[in-house]
Amino acid sequence: MGETYSKVGIISCSGEEIPEGTIARQAVRRVLEALRPQDTVTLCLPLFLAGEEGERRFAREHPTITVDGCLKLCAKQGTEKYSGKVNTSLVVSDILGDSAKGCCRSTRHTNQANDKAVWLVAERIASEVDALARSVRVEPGNASAEDGACCACSKPSQGGKLEINGTAVTISGLPLIFDHLKKKGLQPGSGSGDTLLQNVKVYHAIEPEQEAAYRNALASAYQTYCGQTSQCDLGG
Repeated sequence: MGETYSKVGIISCSGEEIPEGTIARQAVRRVLEALRPQDTVTLCLPLFLAGEEGERRFAREHPTITVDGCLKLCAKQGTEKYSGKVNTSLVVSDILGDSAKGCCRSTRHTNQANDKAVWLVAERIASEVDALARSVRVEPGNASAEDGACCACSKPSQGGKLEINGTAVTISGLPLIFDHLKKKGLQPGSGSGDTLLQNVKVYHAIEPEQEAAYRNALASAYQTYCGQTSQCDLGG
């Protein structure tokens, strides 16, 4: 018999160029919230790339599934670069084939084709979770803050606070996300809001009606962050 693990980690593609990237993120969220909530946690690809050790350690020590939108395999390659071989690699374009052609990239313009695609991919992910649970003896509901490895979703690390419609919200790992995007060349200002929102939505649930408030708050916080880190870079 193999070792016993408390959860299966799922890492989603964060690409925005094609509908399959959006479908990957939505399907992972559906598995986490509806299909296998007791058996899974989500790990954040941007945090992997930004150097978050909690995310990398969890993937090294627990069974892990990556869900990529296309054959570039960004989630799989990023995970294996920093944490070792993944247990299962899924590709949305392989799962859906031509049926993804009627889907939209933006979550603000989803349609019936998107909904059907998300369910198909989510059900495939859930079946892979079940297969891993059988092969590595996953025990549901036993993850705790005392575990040797703990992803940012279950134990916040370097959280950032935003005010959304008058309510304080903590987003785990937000400074690391900001640092990663700054290094990639994202300029502060109102134009950064969409990119910031899409990266945060990978692992922080945001209701559609709150997206505008999050977009504005993230853009403002990122501008402040860039100003502070620029002063530090200059020795100010």
